[in-house]
Amino acid sequence: MLEMLSLAPILKGLLVLTFAGFTFPVTGVYLLRMNLLPLRFMLMHGAILGGAIALAMQYNPFWTTMLVNLLMVLLMTKTSRSMQVDTGQISMFMMVISISLAFIFIYKFNVPAQDTLSLLWGSLFALSWHEVIGVLAFSGLLLAFQFRYRRKLRAVFFDREIAFSSGVNEGRLYYAIILLTAITVAAAMKLIGALLLDALLLLPALIASLHAKSLRGVIIWSCLWGGIFSLSGFFLSLAIDIPASSGVALMASVVFLIIYVNHKRFKS
Repeated sequence: MLEMLSLAPILKGLLVLTFAGFTFPVTGVYLLRMNLLPLRFMLMHGAILGGAIALAMQYNPFWTTMLVNLLMVLLMTKTSRSMQVDTGQISMFMMVISISLAFIFIYKFNVPAQDTLSLLWGSLFALSWHEVIGVLAFSGLLLAFQFRYRRKLRAVFFDREIAFSSGVNEGRLYYAIILLTAITVAAAMKLIGALLLDALLLLPALIASLHAKSLRGVIIWSCLWGGIFSLSGFFLSLAIDIPASSGVALMASVVFLIIYVNHKRFKS
């Protein structure tokens, strides 16, 4: 196993998955606290559209997916504000239109089925060094945002109206959270795919919510659990020859079931 770590693709995969595991669950906490789960589904569909465009036009899938997700978020937020429509309704519409466009690109440009399915399970070991640096930089940005605005975020999570009346620009924080979530979803899909995305984003946050006593504890424990799942899942995948994404999801699922059962037993 140690010999495999000397291979550049394996080493890059380990490096990126470790940083992502210790940072990406922050956005999972945001999604749960602000009830933005429909946004996650919209971004997953947008990432598939971005990947389909990249495969059809022979662009870089990583950066194309990022761009498509950012454009979708900007369109959603602008439409929601100008037309005063609920973001859940807008995201539902964009889910449908984005996946429709994705299938059109796949059909019209004869994108191979195998390449299309890679959008669903990720390509951790096919990262370039530019993509590695991009993920590492974003991981640092995500932690910096959480540390810089931790007090304002706590106020927004408690009550948005009270936060606004206290002088917190909750609208700006809301849009920043959506943009960070869009980038996180696009990057996580590249690493472990759309089907197992929640193993890296939501399960660590859900597990932390079961035993942490404060928002600060939820954030810290989410990142710790995400890092543990990423590292253990990665080495499990090397040991028994399964996809790294499956290893991460398997470890996260087992721990979630154990902690959830114990939490229910303790409460009863």
